[in-house]
Amino acid sequence: MTRSKTFLFICLSFIFGISLGSYFSIQVWLLFLLAGLFISLIFLSGKNKKIKILFLLIVFLLLGFARIESVKLNEAEILKISKLDSEKILVSGRIFEMPEIKNGKQKIIIGDIENTENINTNKIDGKIIIYAERYPEYDLGDIIYLQGKIKIPEDFKGFEYRNYLLAKNIYYILYYPKIELKEKNERGLYNKISDYRKYANNLIKKIFPQPQAGIVSAMTLAVKSDISDKVLEAFNKTGTRHIIAISGLHMTIVAVSLMYILLALGLNRNYAFYFSILGIIFFVTLVGFPPSATRAAVMGGLVLFAVKVGRLTNAGNAVIFAGVLMLLYNPNLLRYDTGFQLSFAAVFGIIYIFPRLDDLLKKYSNALNIKTIFLITISAQAAVLPIIINSFGSFSLLSVFANVLILPFVPIVMLGGFLLIIIGSVNLLTAQILSWPIWLILFYQIEVIKIFAGLPFGFVSFEKFGFLFIGVYYLGLVGLVNFGEIKKYK
Repeated sequence: MTRSKTFLFICLSFIFGISLGSYFSIQVWLLFLLAGLFISLIFLSGKNKKIKILFLLIVFLLLGFARIESVKLNEAEILKISKLDSEKILVSGRIFEMPEIKNGKQKIIIGDIENTENINTNKIDGKIIIYAERYPEYDLGDIIYLQGKIKIPEDFKGFEYRNYLLAKNIYYILYYPKIELKEKNERGLYNKISDYRKYANNLIKKIFPQPQAGIVSAMTLAVKSDISDKVLEAFNKTGTRHIIAISGLHMTIVAVSLMYILLALGLNRNYAFYFSILGIIFFVTLVGFPPSATRAAVMGGLVLFAVKVGRLTNAGNAVIFAGVLMLLYNPNLLRYDTGFQLSFAAVFGIIYIFPRLDDLLKKYSNALNIKTIFLITISAQAAVLPIIINSFGSFSLLSVFANVLILPFVPIVMLGGFLLIIIGSVNLLTAQILSWPIWLILFYQIEVIKIFAGLPFGFVSFEKFGFLFIGVYYLGLVGLVNFGEIKKYK
């Protein structure tokens, strides 16, 4: 086995250990004892390299298991606050993500939390998710006082909400507390991002009518407050809600598509790569550096680098290693963060499925790299499909058809939206004139969603398949992807 393959299997063993540990529990001391035993066996196994590698893989599997075990929710250690549900306590914290405004309320996430009443400790670990009144509004980077009853999030309707939040380092939840602004973020990068985001959102409303404006804002700025409940319900019914969410799936597709567009316009590979990287940085900055977008940016950048050097199919190890580093920091991402799952699946779809599809369809024209962009989107969609199905908790064939008809146009809408924001900042009338093709695509997408949402048999669905379905799907997909390679050796 080559060093490259050995490294790949070591990383996969560590990830598999984290996966097992998210479902089962073993004492950390016992896991380290077993790991030490197998390390000893490596030195005692003589010159048999296969046995040494097998023991090494088991060691990393046990280390992965131990890593997830070490961060499992322990209320006694995490809370550090007595009488949590019976007392209103006063804390302060900094707003870590852009507040989300929807249905007359704000969702705010704060970190750097300090207990100003000093019940047990001044510093409180983790973050708090807050549901507050619509006004007054707060911005990224503001420091606020909160007074209320802090609670531990509870699971609901079979959804492991507590662990979902834990993957984002959110340990507590607070409903409608008394809020007082302690320090306004008047200067610095956060303040400029917030101001420009508001400016860009207002600009989009001037360029597009509703509901198109709301969808463009959601896809480019992560602002969903202008999308009506009726439109959101149609997205939910058709399993296409994910297209209006900021995710690694979309960032990866858009980043790689942008690079191929620039190559089609005549830029050399180096310039196309650097402009695409700047595009990723601009996007992550615009949405306020949320962890999900930052992780997706790292993976998208790795794929872009592989395209730059012309070795897309060799990028797998780098992406896996990036994933290991992220899981080393926060192992809960693997099971409970859908964005993390979508990001990795999309990247691997582009790395392994796209080259096969591109080879199968090489006889067809690729004017302006349109075929390439379409195949990239289809490859990513094929890779993320079971995760999307499983995350929604239901499955309907309509959602598959709706995604096939809509998703290939997402890169055009996102790239067009960013471009129109820049053009609109210079001349609004020019942006309004140039917006017609994007408006037409959005009109098409909305009408497709409405049609599928209105079909009488569109609500026939099956229960959540779970990881068995995902495992069978990916085994089949891996078999299809490697079918041509297997035939070569027959």
